[in-house]
Amino acid sequence: MLVFNRPDVTEQVFQAVRNARPPRLYVAADGPRPGRSQDEETTAKVREVFKQVDWPCEVHTRFLTENLGCRNAVSSAIDWFFSKEEQGIVLEDDVLPSPAFFSYCDTMLERYKHDERVFSVVGNNLVEPWYQHPESYFFSKVFFVWGWASWRRAWQQYDVNMSSWPATKTGQSLLKCMPRKGLHAAYWKLVFDLAHKNQISTWDHQWTYAHWENQALCVTPAHNLVRNIGFGIDATHTSGGDPEYIKRLQVASQINTGLEPAAVTDNVQYYEHMSKRVLGISVLTWIRLSLRRFPKFFGQLKKISNKLRAA
Repeated sequence: MLVFNRPDVTEQVFQAVRNARPPRLYVAADGPRPGRSQDEETTAKVREVFKQVDWPCEVHTRFLTENLGCRNAVSSAIDWFFSKEEQGIVLEDDVLPSPAFFSYCDTMLERYKHDERVFSVVGNNLVEPWYQHPESYFFSKVFFVWGWASWRRAWQQYDVNMSSWPATKTGQSLLKCMPRKGLHAAYWKLVFDLAHKNQISTWDHQWTYAHWENQALCVTPAHNLVRNIGFGIDATHTSGGDPEYIKRLQVASQINTGLEPAAVTDNVQYYEHMSKRVLGISVLTWIRLSLRRFPKFFGQLKKISNKLRAA
């Protein structure tokens, strides 16, 4: 579990983990931010949550005293996790899984453990209201961070600094891996460029890049198995109100994972729906992202936007 300063949502996710009773639990917490006195209290409350472990379980903690920020705290925490485990599930503090999520991840981790074509197992399907797949799961180039699992052999390809990006972005190899060209290629190149330059303080775009650089896929459920309960102005990356796909989203209580799909191939239709309904790839989105190249200006705009939402 990746946690920080939100005890209420952390408690809810912990209770779901408690019901699943994993034999080993790793908890990584970033430290309080400098100059934010409230963080001292809230981060301490978050860490208290894990004293409730009351089943046979090895608990491993990585409680930082200094704040590393989302990019470095999360990426180094997952490094730590996979240095200890060959495979496992990763949940952030605001991703509430259904009971079926855990058995689904367990099954897929075992089934594709040695398949180099598969880098991750995601528990979310955010476009289910618009796209119904006939099988219980499929494969996609789209990694989305809300509830996932992976293997050490895949995570070893991860580089938070994306050191190979300057050379890759001028070549043709990445374009072959991208779901589409044109505006979509421009969008993803901009995203990867911002992540490489740390103009987006995140870690997950780098994981998408690792998938594409290695032509790897994600196992994706036909039915959504998680809910994000962290939307709000205090969130790091979900500070707006609930978008339409969240309002329509259902969470499945069970999923049949008995049969394997016919082939490990990219589901193009899923990407089309994700790019439209969730990512919102458009010229306007590209312009908004471009503003991140000017951190001071973008920071002021975000503050104004959050104040308007709060009002």
